[in-house]
Amino acid sequence: MVRVPMARPGVVYSMRKIKVVHTTPTTDEIYEFAHQLFKKVQLSSECSIVCLIYVEKLMEVAKVPLVAETWRPIFMCGLLLASKVWQDLSSWNIEFASVYPQFSLDAINKLEVLFLKHIKWDLYISSSLYAKYYFALRSLLEKSDFRSRYNGMVGAKIGGVAANEALKVSKRSIAVKEEALLQLSKSM
Repeated sequence: MVRVPMARPGVVYSMRKIKVVHTTPTTDEIYEFAHQLFKKVQLSSECSIVCLIYVEKLMEVAKVPLVAETWRPIFMCGLLLASKVWQDLSSWNIEFASVYPQFSLDAINKLEVLFLKHIKWDLYISSSLYAKYYFALRSLLEKSDFRSRYNGMVGAKIGGVAANEALKVSKRSIAVKEEALLQLSKSM
């Protein structure tokens, strides 16, 4: 329930309860939510992997479910912590509050502390764990249109240098994969 002020004649204001209905987000909703942060706060693409590790750690250690009502604050807090741990020039909480005004600075500060307490302040990520997540996510690139949407989310511009580099990496990956399959078929 959310309380919102209502204007009435002769009364300065009163409060009325409104029931908020949360629905399971679509992939487009999740994409737009993340895209705003990546674009305005200038997060690196590695932050998405670190965020995923932190969110899964929260779900595993604290048994916190990721449901329609909680995914936005959990995802935002995971990205905030990933930015602070991973990036040289990390983001400030006030930057996140300016991107999402529905979360006040005080609320973001409290969310951050709560998130940290629930994961027992364990922000360490081993190189092997990072690699495991990196390659698992990379396997998703085989899905259609994932690479272009991901590049768009992290700020690669179509026709820009980053997009050209991504295309080169993609072509090189396909060539290496085909060569590995050829070598495997010859060995059998």
